[in-house]
Order: sequence, then C-alpha cells, then structure tokens
Amino acid sequence: MQKFVCVVIVTFNPEIEVLRKQYNSVKNQVDHVIYVDNGSKDIEVLKNFFLGEIGNGDTKVTVIYNTNNKGLGFAQNQGIKAAKKNQATHILLLDHDSVLDSSFLDNLMMTEKELLEKKINVAAVGPIYFNEKTNEIYPITKFVGPFIKRITPKNMFLPVEASFIIASGSLIRTSVIDVLGMMNEELFVDYIDVEWSFRAKKKGFGVYVSPKARMNHQIGDNRVSIFGRMISVHSPVRRYYLTRNSIYMLRCPYVTWGYKLRELTFNIFRIFIFAIISTDRLTYLKLSFKGLRDGIKGKFGSI
Repeated sequence: MQKFVCVVIVTFNPEIEVLRKQYNSVKNQVDHVIYVDNGSKDIEVLKNFFLGEIGNGDTKVTVIYNTNNKGLGFAQNQGIKAAKKNQATHILLLDHDSVLDSSFLDNLMMTEKELLEKKINVAAVGPIYFNEKTNEIYPITKFVGPFIKRITPKNMFLPVEASFIIASGSLIRTSVIDVLGMMNEELFVDYIDVEWSFRAKKKGFGVYVSPKARMNHQIGDNRVSIFGRMISVHSPVRRYYLTRNSIYMLRCPYVTWGYKLRELTFNIFRIFIFAIISTDRLTYLKLSFKGLRDGIKGKFGSI
C-alpha cells in the first residue's frame, strides 16, 4: 500500500519566523500539511502568512481556523479528521515550534517498518528529544510499577519501547487511530499523549522511540535542578491543567496502578515545590488547588 503522510500542526500565537522555518522543513517530507489554528490573537498576521506565503492555491496545504482556543486535543482531532478525508495512511503530529531536519520523517518511517516486520504492534513512533538551549537530552521514560526507569538515549542503536511519547514528533498510522480512538478532548492540554499511550498499551500496542530521529523540544517554560534532578517549570495556568489532569489519570481503569500511585504521591509534592520557586506564588497555589478540586469533581475541558 502506498504511503500518504499528512502532518497536523496545531498553532496558538506562533512566531511567524519559526512557523516559516517549520514549513520549509516539512513541506518536502510529507504529502499534505494541515494547520489547525486554536484562536491565535494576531489572526490577520497569521492569515497573511498562510494565504500569502504558503497558500497561493497550494493543494498540499489545508488551514482550519478556530475562533477561540478549544484545546490541544480538540485541535489535533480536527487535523486528524481532515487527514483521514485526504486518505492519509500516516499522521505526523507537530507543535507549531517543531522544526525538522531533512531526514526526520524517513527515519521514523524506517523505524516503524523495522518494528512491523518483526510483527510488533506499533501504536506510534517518536524521536529522541533534546533541548538545544541547554544541550540536555531528555531520557526515555519507562514506568516499572511506581518507579521510573530513565533510559539515556545517547548510545541507542535499536528502537526502545517507552511508557509514553510526546505528541509532537510522533508518527501514527490512521489504521491505529481507528482501533485506539482519537485524542482526549476533555484534558484540553497536558497528559493527552500520556493518556493515549496508556490506552494503546491496554489494547496490546506499544509506543516506541526511534534512535534514528532527533527533535529539538523544550518541556515547560523553564528547567531547574531540584535535589540534583532537572525539573520542568510551568506557568500557573499550565500547573492547573497538570494538577487536574493528573487526577483524571487516577480515574482511568486502563492506567497502571504503579503510575497512579506515583501521580498520587507526587501531585501535592509538585504543587508545594513549584510554589516555592514560582515568582507568582499566590496565583500558583490558587490555580493548583483549583485543579485538584476540579479533578476530584470531574470538571474537565477549559479552565
């Protein structure tokens, strides 16, 4: 079967120069580019970019506009549905600031092919992530009960199964989405990729990291060292979603007990640690506890 790859890029207040670099890095690697804008403020500037620079009747580009931010999961699903209408066999998910090297997609496709030839049920394949600002290479995460086994990807030669992979940079077959379902819109943002990965695991699929593909990616607004370990720092609003959606994960029957125990243990710990280092402590605490309350009440979606 001939491959047809659509890239789904969700934009929200992107920098046009970065978006331009991204488009130039993906246009020759995929068959169709789908942008889903989630209510960006400078929409006219963005439309000028889409219509003026990459529009021009290019049938390889589709742009979907949302009047307000409907959440990452909702926007990803809009893009996935559009990709299916284009008869896509594969979907590559990207954040609006993810710029690829020229062999990125080929490397992911090659890794997927190798795994499938071994009769492995592959849900998604993702790259090794690094932060070019700090030269930090993010470890691959694998949960063993309530503990994390962090796999250093420096000397990897073979694909590694992870407990979850980050959505941006992940390659998924549309046939897999048909089996596992779409992205979770209730979560709005954060934990969407984690929840989907656990759902895949429950149905006998695995998510894998390719040693051949690498992507620059920054997790959180900042990274700090706490007790000798690098931790991601997020804004108070993002901490609301992280805290609330952590409670959502505790409710999921297909999430492992070990992961639930870890989330339960570390949720309160994270709130107080990050409140100490936050520059807006009161707002941070207020939104963190609101996240706890909403999670317990089962109130999800947008804040």
